[in-house]
Amino acid sequence: MTNRKNNFREKIILSKWRATIFLLTFIFVSSCTSVQYGFDARENSQFSSFDNLGIAKKDFIKQYGLPSNKGLYQETPSKKVEKLYYTERIRSFLVTTKFVFENDILIQMVKVETRNSLDDILKQIEVNR
Repeated sequence: MTNRKNNFREKIILSKWRATIFLLTFIFVSSCTSVQYGFDARENSQFSSFDNLGIAKKDFIKQYGLPSNKGLYQETPSKKVEKLYYTERIRSFLVTTKFVFENDILIQMVKVETRNSLDDILKQIEVNR
């Protein structure tokens, strides 16, 4: 009987340790999601607090400058779609954000890409030259 009680106690202690380890692992992993790349880009990006949909393209360019790249197409005879891409250097990362304009009015903002290690990217550019 004493042997059964000891086994039962050991199982309870073991299950508590497993639960504790699982909980700590979950807290550690979930706490890192907002700082995905070792820093909080929301504090550093010029677009982190941008929420001005409906702004005219000329006013947007006046405020943020010319884009690093763009795309343009005519969806219908009366609807022109233009995509402006802005790439920012945030520490050693390159963050590209796309802004979509329909008939020169901003309708959408999307983060397109975050590339790590600016040094690696610069090395790739040098190799491709």
